Amino acid sequence: MSAPPCVRTFATLTLPGSATRGLAAVALFAAVQVADGVLTLAGVARFGPAVESNPLLAMAIAALGAGASLSLAKTMAILLATLLHGARCHLALALLTVLYVFAALVPWMALLVM
Repeated sequence: MSAPPCVRTFATLTLPGSATRGLAAVALFAAVQVADGVLTLAGVARFGPAVESNPLLAMAIAALGAGASLSLAKTMAILLATLLHGARCHLALALLTVLYVFAALVPWMALLVM
């Protein structure tokens, strides 16, 4: 049994002017989100919840715990990225991925290596 046409179309959307599938951008964004979640969890475990610079996430961590809060936040981010993919906003998705690498992953790695 094959997938419905809308699912096939969604999975095979390509980046504008390229043969690269847009789903690769979603996968890379998801990988960056997972890495950020793991590094944030390690940072909060090592330095405490005050180290989180996002005030909404810091409040959620205080209320729900780090694991649950980060899981919810990262799941929501990946779902929203999937919506961007469906809307063919691949440039926005690529820019958000690069932003997360330099604004979240690099600082966490620098802090945790010290």
